[in-house]
Amino acid sequence: MDKTTKLSYIVSPNDFLNAGSVSEDIKAALSKMEVDPEIIRKATLAVYECELNMIIHANGGIIETEISSDKISVNVEDNGPGIEDVDQAMEYGFTTIPPDSDIHAKGMGKGAGFTNIRNCTDSFDIQTEIGCGTTIRFEVNLKN
Repeated sequence: MDKTTKLSYIVSPNDFLNAGSVSEDIKAALSKMEVDPEIIRKATLAVYECELNMIIHANGGIIETEISSDKISVNVEDNGPGIEDVDQAMEYGFTTIPPDSDIHAKGMGKGAGFTNIRNCTDSFDIQTEIGCGTTIRFEVNLKN
């Protein structure tokens, strides 16, 4: 029987000090399973982009993962305002962060998040409702 590990995290808004802690924890879990380093990089980059979106845009939220021997499934539910135009948000370089924001000074908010998530995952789905937030679900296969 395949053992599944479930991990759940609360991401706080504007918590730049802890940005990356969820992806680092998942990296450690996948490393213990001796997953290929390139697959670990893809999975943790996708999670990291979700973390940043929650910290910067979405008033935080929850990241839940299920890790089995063959895949990692991630469910991200944020507390944000929702996304008005998902197609536009998916375009590389699109951002709602003003150019003079201190977010850019920190090297973030460049509009690559959704592109990175899509490029690093084997399945990707986004559901959003204005005033209610956004849910992202993705999977990364752990076997080549």
